[in-house]
Amino acid sequence: MKSLRAFSVASFLLSFALFLALAQTIPAADAIGHIGERATVCGQVAGQHVAPQSQGRPTFIDLDRSYPRQSFTVLVWERDKEAIGPLPSNGQLCVTGTITQYRGAAEIVLHNAASWYAPKAQPTPSPQLSNDRHYTNSDGQQVHSPAYSSGGVPAGATAVCRDGTYSFSQHRSGTCSHHGGVAKWL
Repeated sequence: MKSLRAFSVASFLLSFALFLALAQTIPAADAIGHIGERATVCGQVAGQHVAPQSQGRPTFIDLDRSYPRQSFTVLVWERDKEAIGPLPSNGQLCVTGTITQYRGAAEIVLHNAASWYAPKAQPTPSPQLSNDRHYTNSDGQQVHSPAYSSGGVPAGATAVCRDGTYSFSQHRSGTCSHHGGVAKWL
């Protein structure tokens, strides 16, 4: 009975380790350190070219070319193109397979549509402002009062005040007057 339980535990641990190995996702720049491993490699599409004179008409898609010493290539043979479907020519691309090395670069050869995906771009949340106060300007329009931003320049901002707040003023006169003056016009 003990040997059956030990076998079950060992089997579970082996299955779990295999699952982790198959589920591993790494950036394209790190793929060279994972030769021989099965993984999902993700990166920015940096270029694509076809070698029409080569036997099998391979298409090469380079990811994250900004790492020339650690380049990563997705290889698609002409015979597999229909099964793979159209690949994106820009944006992010993730490919799954065994990482091999060819001429100093890491690569994965694609064979079907299940071995790649293009992650959906996550929308950048709009910056949150530190207040929701408004004032009426000289034209009688409601304008947001100067406020700090949680990240990035908020929509409609016209200047950055010296205290770090963003101004939404419609006129230069008096802009940031209670905030140390204008540090920068936007």
